[in-house]
Amino acid sequence: SSGINAEWPLRPGDEAAEIVVDTNDVPLKRSSELSIEHPAKRTCVGDTGVDENKTENDVVVEEIKTVEEIKQEIKAENDVVHDEVKAENDADNKMVTDKEDVVIEDIKKEETDENVEKKEAEVVEVAVPEKEKPEMIVLDDINDEDTPGPDEIPTAEERGFWKAVDDNPNDFASWTYLLQVVEKNGKLKQIQKAFTSFLALYPYCYGYWKKYADQMKKLISNEAAFEVFNDAVVAIPLSVDLWTYFIHFIAEWKEGDESEIRMIYRRAVEACGQEYRSDKIWEAYVEWEKQTDKYKVLGLYKEFLGCIVQRHQYHFDKFREWIFFTPVKDMVTMEDIKVLLAKHKEEAERRRKETELKRLEEEELARQLAVAAEEQRKIVEEERLAADAIREEKLKEEEKRREEERLKEEGQRAALEAANKEEDVEMEGAEEDVKMDDVKMDESTPEPGVDESTPEPAPVVTEEKEEEKEEEEAKEDKKGRKSKRGASKRAPAKRTSRRSRKDTEEEEKEASETKEEEKVEVVEDKEEARKEENAAVEMETAAEQENVVAKEEEKENVVAKEEEKEELKEENVVSVEKDPEEQVEKMTEDFTKVDMEEPLPDSVDALTDRQEAAVREQILLDMAPVHEQILAELEEVSCFEEGIKRPYFHVKELERIQLKNWKNYLNLIIEKKDTARTIILFERCLIACAFYEGFWIKYVGFMAEIDEEETSKIYRRACMIHLVKKPQIHLNWAAFEEKRGHLEVAREALDHIETNLAGLIAVTLRRAGLERRSGNMQQGADILKGAIDTCRGRETRDYWIMKYVAYMQFNMCDLEKTREYLKEQVERAQRNKRLYMKMLEVERCPTTVTPDVPNVIEVFQRALTSSLSVEDKAGFSHRRLTFLEEFGTDVGMIIDAYDDHNRNYKSLLEEKKRERESSSHSN
Repeated sequence: SSGINAEWPLRPGDEAAEIVVDTNDVPLKRSSELSIEHPAKRTCVGDTGVDENKTENDVVVEEIKTVEEIKQEIKAENDVVHDEVKAENDADNKMVTDKEDVVIEDIKKEETDENVEKKEAEVVEVAVPEKEKPEMIVLDDINDEDTPGPDEIPTAEERGFWKAVDDNPNDFASWTYLLQVVEKNGKLKQIQKAFTSFLALYPYCYGYWKKYADQMKKLISNEAAFEVFNDAVVAIPLSVDLWTYFIHFIAEWKEGDESEIRMIYRRAVEACGQEYRSDKIWEAYVEWEKQTDKYKVLGLYKEFLGCIVQRHQYHFDKFREWIFFTPVKDMVTMEDIKVLLAKHKEEAERRRKETELKRLEEEELARQLAVAAEEQRKIVEEERLAADAIREEKLKEEEKRREEERLKEEGQRAALEAANKEEDVEMEGAEEDVKMDDVKMDESTPEPGVDESTPEPAPVVTEEKEEEKEEEEAKEDKKGRKSKRGASKRAPAKRTSRRSRKDTEEEEKEASETKEEEKVEVVEDKEEARKEENAAVEMETAAEQENVVAKEEEKENVVAKEEEKEELKEENVVSVEKDPEEQVEKMTEDFTKVDMEEPLPDSVDALTDRQEAAVREQILLDMAPVHEQILAELEEVSCFEEGIKRPYFHVKELERIQLKNWKNYLNLIIEKKDTARTIILFERCLIACAFYEGFWIKYVGFMAEIDEEETSKIYRRACMIHLVKKPQIHLNWAAFEEKRGHLEVAREALDHIETNLAGLIAVTLRRAGLERRSGNMQQGADILKGAIDTCRGRETRDYWIMKYVAYMQFNMCDLEKTREYLKEQVERAQRNKRLYMKMLEVERCPTTVTPDVPNVIEVFQRALTSSLSVEDKAGFSHRRLTFLEEFGTDVGMIIDAYDDHNRNYKSLLEEKKRERESSSHSN
């Protein structure tokens, strides 16, 4: 195998592969800028064959080769290796065959059975390798322990992708390319190494667990695949698809072994049976048990239908169908039958009593309604008769009044006519007198052109016609206005020539007519009021009669409904006897009530049809409350389940609406105080939201009040696998473990984030504070001093110097060392103003007394609850947090300060956002 570097992985100085990175590749960010990185595409160029003693420039200048040339060289080298391996393999096979022939000849010479058995064992030991796996067995035979075999040596393409994922473990695309390459090449060691490394970083990728198990089954054995599947379901226990693969694998491998298959089914339903989409595992388990152990099916159905899973109504209908069409002897044992019949007898007696009580109550209610209706009818009848009597009396009074008014009117009209006639006679006499005077005057002084023999027409006839017209108009106009206008027309007709002489008579006449009209109007108003009153009385009487009729109809409807129920019960009995499929669709309460006076049977074959019906009914009665509860729960959560569009893991970011849906769903289930259900939902959420720190913090906050050990495991899983570069959850983990007294675990958490994301101020302060609170003063000082030595930038260095000086002065109480250290720093940076100010502060207040933490915190609290601006409060909140990290003695107070600071900072960001929006709108 000359020409191939046998050492892998390569040393740091070796440059065996060149990686061309896409320009869109984004480097890792600091703690304040961390987000889920989208992997950039990388292209493997290949092995450049660089010598260890040459520099990088020499390699670039002297030995640059194209991609195709490198691939051809590597392929040629691999062909040489495979040819050598094949030759050695053939030689070994020949050697094994010769040895086998010798052994067989020796076996034939032996006479005793003991020697024969020994020789047969030797034959087994040196048997020819199986043709299905020659390469694997040859590798075991020919490889030395110190020399790597061909499957341990990565190809150039594999080395390129290994280099990519080593440089950036978050490059998910490079990982997928690497796994594709090792699967294609089929080298056992490379497959194991690649899949193990990848799944350690991304354990929620259930599809790659399946691929890994398939490769182990293909290259090694079913036992190796079983180990991979077992590790997979431990890493992601709520993956329904992964459990389905596992079950199929066991069913194929352990075909006929009921105990093994049942055990894997039990493990599956116990691990993910409460998952919303786990119904297909339950359904497969039920169908398998129907073919295996029929007496376990009922108990399994009760477990299944008690879980909040999708398509619950469909599975419940299937359960009822199984209950109806399966013989009772194939569902339950004789002991269960006796229990169910005894329970049904008690239930039947209870229902009989309830039915009887309900019947008596209904009869009493019907009787009371009948009595009340009869009383109401009597009352209505009495009221109607009284109303009729009153109405008749009012009508009689009204008729009498109208008759009196009519007679009075006729008398007034007759008197008025007589007065009018007298007045007309007087007026006619007066007019005659006037005419006579005029004639005399005319005779004495005649006018020219006037015929003296022509007399003036008499107005009597005209006045009578006018009076008849006025009477007709008065009859048509009920209010008397036309009669008034007729009178006004008549007066001029009578007195056209001599109106001035009769003013007094006209006024008196008009006054009398006006009074007459007013009287007529009053009579008409009274008549209309009487009609309205009669109509109202009639309407009230009709409404009362309608109420009585409605109550009678309601009573008749109640009786009709009862009769209809009885008819339906009779029809149900007929339908059970004729068509059982129709009965499947009916609810449990429609079952035929069974008479349980029959004695309990001694065997299953002695069951009567009525007893079998009682057993079926009791089974469904036991499941009815559970069914109703599950339906109510499903109705409440169905909207959230429908909103989950990506329940599996992926490195891509989730949409904002998806995150909001998970948050609201979790809040709803937390409020229900169901711990087991809440934990399952959190685990489901963290498969899809594994990279979101907020959900992990919410999960540990929920579990901290329930189980501290489980909370610690959740912290470890989050920090060590999914959120390796998220500082906040590491700080929370360290504080949690410190509060429990597990200082080593707290140090482990802080060291882990320091390794993956070095140089964070909060992490360094927490590490120094942890050592200070645990009594290791010198270790805390060393941590701060190390921060000074490793930091970059003058401002950062000055910051750590100030922290170290304060630590030496107040925590270690050593003023001399503090002065000496400041002098050394001033000598190194004589133009640093901050160092001189710190020296003055130390000399002005040369005390080593630690600040009074409660009093200082009280001042901070007063500032934070004042009317200062949000920005000022955020500044004080940060100062308080820093003070507690340096001098605080209670880690719980530090965590509370962190939470409060996050809220203040969030308020500051929201206020700035509103200011920007308002300024943009104004512009």
